[in-house]
Amino acid sequence: MPLNTLTTEVGLKLGPVLLETLVKHYFDRLKKSADPASTQLKQDELLYHEAFNVVKEFMRAASFHSVEELQAFSNTRTPSPPRTHIVRLRIPMSCCDKAAPYLIQALGGEEHARTVVGGVKWWQVRSMDGIEGQWITSKKDWREAQKRHKMQHSDQSSGSTPPMNEDGPPDESQRYEEAMDEMRCILYAHGGGYFFGSVDQERYSIERFARKINGRVFAIDYRLAPQYPFPCAIHDLLAAYLYLIDPPEGADHRPVNPGHIVIAGDSAGGGLALALLQVLRDSCLPMPAGGVLISPWCDLTHSFPSIHTNTETDVMPHWGLSLMKPSILWPPPNEEEYRRIHESLRSRIRLIFGHRTARRSTSTIHTTNTIRSRISEHPLPVDIGSTTPVPSLHHETITLITGSGEALTLKSQVHLYTQNSLLGHPLVSPALSYLGGLPPLLFIASNGEVLRDEIIYTAHKAANPSRYPVHPSAQELYPPLQGIQHKYSASRVHLQVYDDAAHVLPILFAFTTPAKFCFRAMATFCKHVTGMDMNSTPTVSRSMPNIPSTRRSESDQDQSKTSSAQSEPSRRSSLRRSLSERVQRAAYALRRKEEVRFSIGSVPEEEAAKERPEQRLPSDVGGPRFRAASSPLPRIEGERYAGDPAVYESPNEDRPWIGPMIRERVSTQGIIRPLEPESELIACNMPANIIGYLSERAIRRYLDNAMVFDKKFARRAKAIQKERLNNLRKAEQRTTRTFELYQDMVTKQNQDGPSKRITPSRLTPTTLHKSWVWALDGKEKPPPSSIVARRDTKEAQQLAEIADKALLPGEHALSGNHLWSLVVNFFTNTPERFTSTREKSS
Repeated sequence: MPLNTLTTEVGLKLGPVLLETLVKHYFDRLKKSADPASTQLKQDELLYHEAFNVVKEFMRAASFHSVEELQAFSNTRTPSPPRTHIVRLRIPMSCCDKAAPYLIQALGGEEHARTVVGGVKWWQVRSMDGIEGQWITSKKDWREAQKRHKMQHSDQSSGSTPPMNEDGPPDESQRYEEAMDEMRCILYAHGGGYFFGSVDQERYSIERFARKINGRVFAIDYRLAPQYPFPCAIHDLLAAYLYLIDPPEGADHRPVNPGHIVIAGDSAGGGLALALLQVLRDSCLPMPAGGVLISPWCDLTHSFPSIHTNTETDVMPHWGLSLMKPSILWPPPNEEEYRRIHESLRSRIRLIFGHRTARRSTSTIHTTNTIRSRISEHPLPVDIGSTTPVPSLHHETITLITGSGEALTLKSQVHLYTQNSLLGHPLVSPALSYLGGLPPLLFIASNGEVLRDEIIYTAHKAANPSRYPVHPSAQELYPPLQGIQHKYSASRVHLQVYDDAAHVLPILFAFTTPAKFCFRAMATFCKHVTGMDMNSTPTVSRSMPNIPSTRRSESDQDQSKTSSAQSEPSRRSSLRRSLSERVQRAAYALRRKEEVRFSIGSVPEEEAAKERPEQRLPSDVGGPRFRAASSPLPRIEGERYAGDPAVYESPNEDRPWIGPMIRERVSTQGIIRPLEPESELIACNMPANIIGYLSERAIRRYLDNAMVFDKKFARRAKAIQKERLNNLRKAEQRTTRTFELYQDMVTKQNQDGPSKRITPSRLTPTTLHKSWVWALDGKEKPPPSSIVARRDTKEAQQLAEIADKALLPGEHALSGNHLWSLVVNFFTNTPERFTSTREKSS
C-alpha cells in the first residue's frame, strides 16, 4: 500500500525538531529566557521539552493533511512490549443490538431521538460486524493472577490453567485466560478529537495503566467521526460496557462485577466516559465503581478562557482541530447538496425494494434562537466579545451580532463530531449537563492545556451541582435532566491540576516526573473505588448482574448455582491460608508504619499508628513498585506526593472519603498542595451568559483561520468538489440504470407469469439487513457527514453497488437469500478478511 504522506512528513521533521529543541533548551537555561511558552517543566526536563515540540509540530502538520490520512496514521499497527499480554477480539453485534434500546431510552425515547439526533437506526449502521477490542494486561500481573487462581482451585481438577511460555515472544492471538477474571478492570476509551486515534496509538500508556493497577484494561476502537458522528461512539462504548457485565454466549470472560470496573478515557475519550456514565445513570443500568477522566473534552462550544490563553503552553494548534486539508470526507456537503444526496439515496432504496413510507415528521423542539449580544462585565483574562447561543435544531447556521453591529455568519459545520445545533447537548458537552448521581470521579487536568478551565468547572459542577445549574437548553435537548436534581445528589470528585503540563500528561508525556506521579494517583484511585483485595478469594461467578429489562433464563440460574457450588472448595482453601495471611498483614503493618513515619512526613505519627492493616496489603496498588519509598525522586520530608493513599482515609470507616471533593495542585516534582479556593478560580466564576454560548473571539478565530486554509487549499477544494460532483453523476446514472432494470424485470414477470424468485415489490424491511432499514424509515435524517447518508464517497458508492448487483440477471438474480448474503458480505469483516487486511497493512 502507498506510504502515508503524513508519516513521511513527520519522519523528515523529527530530527530537525529534536536538534533545534536541544539547542534552544540549553540556551534558554543559560539566558533564563522569559518566553511565555517556556515553563518550569520544560526547563527541568529536556525530554518533556523535546516531546512537547514534536507533538505540537505533529498536530500542526496533521491539520495540513486530510482526515483520511490522519486516521490511517493513527491506526497504524504497533507491536506490543514483551512484558504485555494482549488478547484481541471483536464485540459481537448482539451487544450492539442490546445497547441500542438503552441509548434510545437515555436520549428521551424514539420520537425525541429522531428529532434531536436524526433517528434511531442510522447510528446503528457500521462497516464492521461488531467492535474491535483488546484485553491488555501486564504479563507479570497475569502470572501472579494465574498463581492465585491455581491456589484457589487447588482442590479442583488440575490443568485448568494452561501453561505459558515466559521466555517466548508475545503472542497477540492468545486466548483469554480464566485467571484474568480475578483482576481489576478498566474500560478505556482513547482520545483523538473523536475523529482519529486508536488503541494501537495509545498502547504503551494503556499497558502502563494496567500494570499500575495490577489489573486488566479493556480498550475498544469505537467508530470515528465524521463518518460516524454523535452518538455512534457512545453506542459503541455502551455496547462494550454491556459486553463486560453481561457477556454473550461464547465470550471467554465471566461477567464482571460493575463495582470492579472503572470507566476511563483521555481527551475525547474522557468526554465519552462522562457521556457513558450519564447514559448508565439515566437508563438505570448498573453503575461502575468510578471514572478516571484524563484531560476530558467537556465543552465543545469553546466558552472558557483557557481555550484562548493557553495555546502557547499546549500542543494543540491555535486554530483547533476542525480545520483540515479538504477531502471527500471533510468538510461535508453543504445543505443543498446534502438534501439532494439524501433524498436521492432514499428514493433509490425505496425503488429497489418497492417500499413506501410516509414523509419524515417535521416536528422539532422549539429552542430559543434569539441572537444575544452581551458583553461580559466579569473580569476575564481575555476579551471574548459578544456571545450567541448554539443554533436551534435543524438550523445549523451560526449568526452573531458584535458590539459594533457587525454580523458574523458561520454556515459550515464547526466540529467533526457533531452538527452545530448539538454542540450544547449534555452528552456532547458534559460541562453543560447535570453530573450528580455519578460514581466517584478522578479529574486529571494540566495547568498549561487549553481545556484546563472547562475541566476545573466540570469537576466542581459534579461535586456541587446545586451551585452550578444546568444550562437552559440542556433539559430540552436531553429529557432525563428534567427534575434530575431531586433524584441525585452530588458526586464524589477528586480533582488534580498538574503544574506546567500540557494536554493528556500521562498519555503523551508518560516518561516525565509528574506523569509518573499521575499514574500512581490514578492507580490509587482505582484501588480505592473498586475495593478489591487481590490477595483474598475473589467472588466471581457466571451469573449476570441485575440489568433492567433483562431476564435470566433457567439455564443461567442453574449455571449460577453450579458456580456457587464450585466456589465452596475455594472458601475452604482460603480458610487454610487465613493464618498465614494474618501473619503477613501484621508484618506489613509494621513495615508500613515505618514507611509512613519516614517517607511521608506530612502524615501525623498518631494517624499512622491508627492505620488499619487490612487496607495496606503487600499487593497494594502497583505492588512493591508502588510503596511510598519507591518514588522517582528523593522524598522531601514534610511533603505529600500525588498517589498517596492517605488522601482517601478517614477516621470514619463508613465514609472514608471526607467531603464531596478533593482539590489538589501537583507540582512538577509530584508534590501536592491545596488548589486555590473556588472564589479565586476563573473557571468557577464565569458569567452565565458565557458558559455554553459561542463567543465572538472563538468565531473570529475560526473564520480567520478558515480563510487561510481556503487560500492555501483553493485548488485542492476545487478538485474535491469536481470529484464529488462526478461521483454524484455516476450515482445518478446507476439509479437510472437500476430503474430500467427494475422495469424490465416487472414487465418480464407479467409476460411469463409468476416467478419463483422474490421480486423487489415483495421484499419487506424484515428481509433486509439493518444497514438498509434506516433508508426505508421516513423519519430518519442522518447528519450530512455520516457515511450512510452520502453517495459522493468511495464507501457510499460501494453501498449503492450492492443493490445494483442484486438486480443483475444470471448469477446475480434477485432473491431474498442472495440479497441478504450480498449485504452481509459487504458489512461483515470475516476473520479471514480481517487477517488478510491486517497482513496487507503491515
